[in-house]
Amino acid sequence: MPSPPAPRAKLIAPADGRTVMLFGVRFDYKIVSADSGGSLSALQVQIPPRTLVKPHTHGREDEFSLILEGTVGVRIGDQVLQAEQGSYLVKPRGTPHAMWNAESVPAKVVELVQPSGLEDYFERLAPVLSEHKPPSEYYGLAEEYGLTIRDDWIEELEAAYGVKL
Repeated sequence: MPSPPAPRAKLIAPADGRTVMLFGVRFDYKIVSADSGGSLSALQVQIPPRTLVKPHTHGREDEFSLILEGTVGVRIGDQVLQAEQGSYLVKPRGTPHAMWNAESVPAKVVELVQPSGLEDYFERLAPVLSEHKPPSEYYGLAEEYGLTIRDDWIEELEAAYGVKL
């Protein structure tokens, strides 16, 4: 198996990068697989007010977050935390997690994903959601990327924090 290309020098300006919208959640791609030799991706995520990001578990990636703006609620396994601006989060692979913005202003988060490749999932997920394709396509795509969706957390988190998917 050939080794991935080495990372390359590159400047990504604030307005640079591809944007993918998953309903109201905005994903701005900053560092992708081609930039990092497959080792890391970095996405800036804007979570609208009173929004829950669907709970899930990664089977392949570790995820690290830096809260740039706002306050983000998070459940990582059995821990429920409040992450204020400047906070970092570690979400190891195999550990279910969810994030939400219970505030009245958008929250911005940098998501570092190691190894990279999950950005391809978001690209493929966007039309599944926007075209209201059957749930089997949504769950099948998640499975293809090693993700387990935690629907069993949704009702509890929505009720507890006044957020919606």
